[in-house]
Amino acid sequence: MTQNVNPMVNLFSALGHRIYNCGGAFWYDVQPGVLLTIPYYKTVRPDENKVRELVKKEGLKAVRYPTPLDSFGFVSNITINTNTGCYNMSCLHQKARNQTRRGLENCTIERIDFDYLAEHGLELNISTAQRQGRESYYCDKDYWTKYCNAAQKVEGVDGWGAFIDGRLVCFLVAVEAEDKWSEWIVNHTLTEYRNKYPNNALAFTAGQYYLNENKFKGICYGLGSLEETQPLDHFKSRMGWRVEPIKQRLIFSDKIKFAFALANEPCLKLINKMFPKNYFIRKTSAMIRLYKQQTDAVPTLKNDD
Repeated sequence: MTQNVNPMVNLFSALGHRIYNCGGAFWYDVQPGVLLTIPYYKTVRPDENKVRELVKKEGLKAVRYPTPLDSFGFVSNITINTNTGCYNMSCLHQKARNQTRRGLENCTIERIDFDYLAEHGLELNISTAQRQGRESYYCDKDYWTKYCNAAQKVEGVDGWGAFIDGRLVCFLVAVEAEDKWSEWIVNHTLTEYRNKYPNNALAFTAGQYYLNENKFKGICYGLGSLEETQPLDHFKSRMGWRVEPIKQRLIFSDKIKFAFALANEPCLKLINKMFPKNYFIRKTSAMIRLYKQQTDAVPTLKNDD
């Protein structure tokens, strides 16, 4: 594998994803035939003519990328923390402060290597997927072993764990991105330990490590999902992250675009009810719905004050 200056590109390449450099951005196949730009935190305005040429040349189904609010796309968000050098308890919502203190009392937070995570993380992946009522690649033992082996080999990828009585109950995978940013890309927890607040303790401790000790410019805790994630966004905002509005752009191939134009909302809802846990169906249905919501209008944002 040829090493790139971007550890995030290196990680997905090591996992066997196809990587493209087109229109001033890196892309990887987030689903078969569907590309997404990396890093997630970075909004881009790629040359759409070049992107459409790539779609046609590679026989792709679709591409997706985060883009500024004044661009064409559907309204989405990015969750970031830029409290460089000053991420502390005062950044947290009052309730989150109490939960974080309790989490720090209950848990031990440690850096962990990926050999350990390969052996002990699968249980947490399965518990998280069951709690969320969905299928997940991370629940496949072979894939999870492959993932951890790849992460172990790539410089700039870190594992973090929360332990209670010596048992791993929560973990986080963080990867360096461009311009001294950290992307937090996997965060799973054992359901029966959530009331001990390990996620609060882990996010706070790791956040201090990157922002205060290592002076990262920011941490991205996720690009807006194609599906509803309001409870998760609520947790992150209480922990000092900002859920910033952006847009995401979806471009379908001509053949796919024609076929999807025939799909209506009642049809999509019926399919989702029939296959509620199927990853491909859920994501495809969401993509069709959001594709039809794309606009070049700048949204009117609510003031939370």
